[in-house]
Amino acid sequence: MNVIRIFIFFCLFTATPVAYAQETLTLEEAIDLALTNNQEITIQRKQTDIVRNNVYRGNAGLLPTISLIGNGSYSSGNTEVTLRTFAQSPEAPSQITVDEDNVVTEQASAVVQADYVIFAGFSGQYRYRLLEHSATISRYQQEILVNNTVLSVAELFLEIAKLQRREELLRETIEISEERLAKVNDQFAFGKATGLDILRAETNLDQDQTALDNVSLAKNNLLKDLNFLIGQPAESNYTVTAVYQLPDVVSLDSLKQQVLQSNPERKLQAESLMAAQDQRKLTQANRYPQLRAFANYGYQWQRNDVQQLAELQNVGYTAGVSLRYNLYRGGQTRRNLQNDQLAIEAEEVRLQQVRERLVNQAIKEYSTLEYLQTQLAREEKNLDTFTESFCRMQERYYNGKATSLDIRDTQMALLNANITVSDIQAEIIQSFMRLENLRGGLFTTEH
Repeated sequence: MNVIRIFIFFCLFTATPVAYAQETLTLEEAIDLALTNNQEITIQRKQTDIVRNNVYRGNAGLLPTISLIGNGSYSSGNTEVTLRTFAQSPEAPSQITVDEDNVVTEQASAVVQADYVIFAGFSGQYRYRLLEHSATISRYQQEILVNNTVLSVAELFLEIAKLQRREELLRETIEISEERLAKVNDQFAFGKATGLDILRAETNLDQDQTALDNVSLAKNNLLKDLNFLIGQPAESNYTVTAVYQLPDVVSLDSLKQQVLQSNPERKLQAESLMAAQDQRKLTQANRYPQLRAFANYGYQWQRNDVQQLAELQNVGYTAGVSLRYNLYRGGQTRRNLQNDQLAIEAEEVRLQQVRERLVNQAIKEYSTLEYLQTQLAREEKNLDTFTESFCRMQERYYNGKATSLDIRDTQMALLNANITVSDIQAEIIQSFMRLENLRGGLFTTEH
């Protein structure tokens, strides 16, 4: 059974649905759609089913084979048969020769035969274990693919949420710029503002609108990428919405232990090492003799125009055993064993390499998460300062004690501070999900 384990986060930059949206999509819904519709996942699942379907004892040669064998033949030709008479007198011929034309020979048989390998150096057991290794490896490959797909969906989802939040902030900024333009026009009508003031206010409004257009274009492009991952039409449009609770982050030592224990890439490499070890045992089985048993029951019929037995019929069974032992195979087994040992050593190095790389990635991501959390606390304080500064400057502006340039500067500073806080919050969630991916916590497979 496949178990999806999505950790819930608390998203401070929650994007609320707006009037122009056709529908909303949550992160859980996006992941469910990806798990259902993503083509790469669908292909991998079918491949995993194929490999799993191959794991049975008969495919490893551990079960007897039963065959129905039938044949028949007809021949006609010139036949010369010389028979010894074993005569004791010199007058009698010692041989008799029969030479006939158009001699007909007919044969037919039908047999049910069973064959079974009694012993072959336990090669059947090793073949079966290799089939199990293949199924496990395919399952881990599927787990890795699903993990990466879930992570890609989440990261795209959060990038869209960041841009969606920027759209909201820019719309608020445009409203402020429009209000300021209207005020400048009123001041111009009473001679308290110049045409340059109006031009600056219009330019600021155009800049805000251009920024909004650029953000909307980037968001719509990411929506198309997300639609591809979750199997939706490219033109599907929606807003993303999420309210998640961020769980506590484990200690670094605990994180490293979980990565080494549960990461599917590490488990896949460990399974590959065990498969290489069993492959060597299978090769070593060639050094043992093979003992086979067979039994059959059937009917045989033969007729020949020139033989002493004009017609022969037989109904019955036959049973026996055969022993085969290769005394010399040109050194193939020895060379194959050497290659298998080299393959084992290579897999051991790969396993160590994967372990070190995963731990290194976990340490780096853990440090990134700590830095982002510290940065968020600092930027939230800055946001409070910029918010208070903007409110005061706006009041001074409407009281005629500040210029449009002053209010514009504080407005853009507040906008950038909001964007920075929103981006850091999203990056914290993305970093945490990458940690969960390293821990193997986004997707697990249970039997």
